[in-house]
Amino acid sequence: MALWAVFDAAWFVLAIILLASLPAMLDVIRNPEVRLEVWDGRIVWLSGLRSDESANIQRVRLDRRFDGGMRITLIHSEIAHTRLPPDIVPPVDAFEAALKSAGIPAEKHPFSPF
Repeated sequence: MALWAVFDAAWFVLAIILLASLPAMLDVIRNPEVRLEVWDGRIVWLSGLRSDESANIQRVRLDRRFDGGMRITLIHSEIAHTRLPPDIVPPVDAFEAALKSAGIPAEKHPFSPF
């Protein structure tokens, strides 16, 4: 409303801005719970999208993404793996310390374009 009143913005520009910010406003209103727990040999998580639990984890792979975020992959065997949802990513140092205390090895891979 301030853009309209002060700068005399067009209504379609304000509508585009409102539509672009609508998902963020809905997340603020809903306030979804996000949780990640590391136990001996298993990891339990709850996100706004889903909740699940993984056991028998051989190792955890932490990949730095192009945008600077982390991608967490739980590797159960050479074939089976589970990727955690992107809204669950905890601070990396604290997560690595929790994995070490739980006896789960972690591999940290820095960003690589190839």
